[in-house]
Amino acid sequence: RLKMDNQWRKSTLAKRLIGLEVEKLAACLPDLNGHYLLQYSALNEMVVKSSTLKYHFLASDELGGHDSAQVKMNYQQLPFRENCLDCVVAHHVLDFNASPHQCLREAARTVVPNGYLIIVGFNPWSAWGCSRMLPRSLMPAGGRQLSRRRVVDWLTLLGFRLEQSQSALFMPPFALRYFPNVSTKLDRLLGDMGLPCGGVYILIARKLVAGRTPVRPQWRVLAGRRIPVAAPTTRGARVENR
Repeated sequence: RLKMDNQWRKSTLAKRLIGLEVEKLAACLPDLNGHYLLQYSALNEMVVKSSTLKYHFLASDELGGHDSAQVKMNYQQLPFRENCLDCVVAHHVLDFNASPHQCLREAARTVVPNGYLIIVGFNPWSAWGCSRMLPRSLMPAGGRQLSRRRVVDWLTLLGFRLEQSQSALFMPPFALRYFPNVSTKLDRLLGDMGLPCGGVYILIARKLVAGRTPVRPQWRVLAGRRIPVAAPTTRGARVENR
């Protein structure tokens, strides 16, 4: 079972990472309609601080671990019925889940038509992703990194349309840890250029509305028959020899 290191979760680098992600999400999040917003995070942080949705919930997959989590659940088997949540935010959950595709499928199942699914993940093709190969990496141990393209393909197969794709954290992790002001300024400058090589990607996808179900003829079983046939009708028939 993949799991984020608790020590890294409480580190200064993690707190600065979360702060930048919260700022980025606040800038790119669309207007949300409905009532229910569910967030679950590998860092146990609510990254969408405010929205127009009335009810906000933070979930955790650990039964006794986090006091701030309001709901304990298995990300691969969400305890919600289909089409009931207006927005679901998965914050680095796919990076630290043994079955990321199943996790994403469950999240997609619970989103209402025209609702939003927001994915925040580490980009393997970035300075942050490459830093994992260093002997003393500042990246959290025990996880995996999925490419943006793979996650977008999964979302498309699950019936979602990508609305926005944002990148953040273009400088390596040591820059954010030891030179946070310089890293933040360069990150904002490079982010305005629309480069896709940031250490973190934010995908905002919207669930497509299913097509209308074609109207089928009404069938009923006639007396003495076992095969259902269409009921006869006289609508439009001409009556002769009155």
